[in-house]
Amino acid sequence: MRALRVFLVLACTVMAAACSSTPSNLRSFDSSGERLARPLSRTETRSLIARSSAHQKVGNPYVVAGERYVPRRDDDYDEIGIGSWYGPTFHGRATANGEVFDQHLMTAAHTTLPIPSIAEVTNLENGRSVIVRINDRGPFVDDRIIDLSRAAAEELDYRSRGLARVRVRYLGPAHAGAEPPARTHSSNGEPAQAVPTRAPTPAPAHAATAASQQSQIAGQGRFTVQLGAFGMRANAENLRARVADLGDAWVEETHGNGRTLYRVYLGRWASEQAAVDAARQLSSYGIYDSRIVTIG
Repeated sequence: MRALRVFLVLACTVMAAACSSTPSNLRSFDSSGERLARPLSRTETRSLIARSSAHQKVGNPYVVAGERYVPRRDDDYDEIGIGSWYGPTFHGRATANGEVFDQHLMTAAHTTLPIPSIAEVTNLENGRSVIVRINDRGPFVDDRIIDLSRAAAEELDYRSRGLARVRVRYLGPAHAGAEPPARTHSSNGEPAQAVPTRAPTPAPAHAATAASQQSQIAGQGRFTVQLGAFGMRANAENLRARVADLGDAWVEETHGNGRTLYRVYLGRWASEQAAVDAARQLSSYGIYDSRIVTIG
């Protein structure tokens, strides 16, 4: 199946504009994306992002058409490049993580990001943004950075032209086995009815006490809760201080893509479920986007 897909992708240079490999048919774009990109609210993304990334598949390095790709985790992924789309040829076939590809759902393929993931894709020509579930590998042509489903390309209004200059931002791990995000526009171009998001499930009253007791065990367990990442250390320290009564909270400085981030962590647990249970009660502290990560 993978060999067939690579052959078909490479053959698209003689197909219609939907698979054109020459970006000369693109109009002018805003190269930064900062002005056009629509900021996302927590309500739009909170229910789509999983607290744990343990179920994600990263995968081993692989070679397609002479190019080597190295999958890896990159929480700070934020790139601008050419986006394409794929549809009928692969409709109903298995994706790289075993899900069934449906061209009418909001999904995408990426060469290196872990799967399944949630990402924001912005068409830098018209400012439209969509949220997609990355569950497949590709594209493997030229300098393209993402392959959207037919539905997602329609949402960004570039299906008929085949290619667009886009900005791709990684938002976090997708829930295992969850449905892709809903479309934001109907087929006639009118906004679709918003899909309500569920409020976080309240944690038992003893959750804070349990979290505090377990996180006090220094050096025990490989699971921790990442509360957030900040460009300024002062903001990270403020969050750490806000949750200090829950137990062992700390700030780690990380470097990547030419910038420094300060990540805030809380607690160490021997099991992933224990960390998830403790993280549920963080909504009472105004923290909704926490996630479970592993530590050495």
